[in-house]
This record gives sequence, C-alpha cells and structure tokens, in this order.
Amino acid sequence: MAYRIPSDAEVVVAIRNVLGRYGTINSQRKLTELVLRSLRRHDSDYTVSEERVRKLALGNDLATVEIRCRDTREKTSAGACPVCGGRTERIRNLTVYGGSVTMGYKCRTCGYWTGLKNRVPTLYIFAPKP
Repeated sequence: MAYRIPSDAEVVVAIRNVLGRYGTINSQRKLTELVLRSLRRHDSDYTVSEERVRKLALGNDLATVEIRCRDTREKTSAGACPVCGGRTERIRNLTVYGGSVTMGYKCRTCGYWTGLKNRVPTLYIFAPKP
C-alpha cells in the first residue's frame, strides 16, 4: 500500500480552495477529509494528517480557529501550544501586596489559553479569513 506526501504548497492551495468553497467547517476531521478529496483529484496516492492541515491553515493565515476545550485535573506548565506549536506566555495578575501571580497561559499565534488546570482541545471550528 503505497502513499505519497504532498508538498506544503499543494496542501495550502487545497485548504484555500476548500475554505473558499465550503466556508466555515466545524471539525478538524471534516476539513482534512475535504482537503484530501481535493488533493486526490491530482494524485490518488496523496495523504495528509489532521495535525498538518491544522498547522498549515493557522501558520499561513488561511483560517481563524475557534477552539473548544475540556478541563483536566493536571496542572498546566508553560511550553508549546497544543494547537499550533507556538510558545505560550504567562497571564499574570498583580496582588494587593505588589507581587504577581500566574493566572494561566495564552498563545499569541492562535489564541489558545489555559488556566492553572490544563485544558485539552476537543473541537476546532475553522472559518476562512477575509
């Protein structure tokens, strides 16, 4: 069972075409299926992952994403954003006594945020950028 991996440029063109044709898409899986259908018109052996489609759509400013999350019991740590792979920054608040407290973390690239308890993305809603 052979497969081929399309270039980033081919995937970006497919994402742009899909978002232009269908508008808002309410699932990462559905977006990937539509992009694959578009890519396979040119080569039936092409394959692409959901994560790659999401990161290329965000990284090339093709879409805005609304992220729905669920809370977990794990503590959050600063690091890479689970949505786009960018760096998260601390959200800080001043205390009455002049100190500061970390309230959570936010990604400047995609807008993902989490509090002191980790939030796991469960649903992505993609809308084309004007």
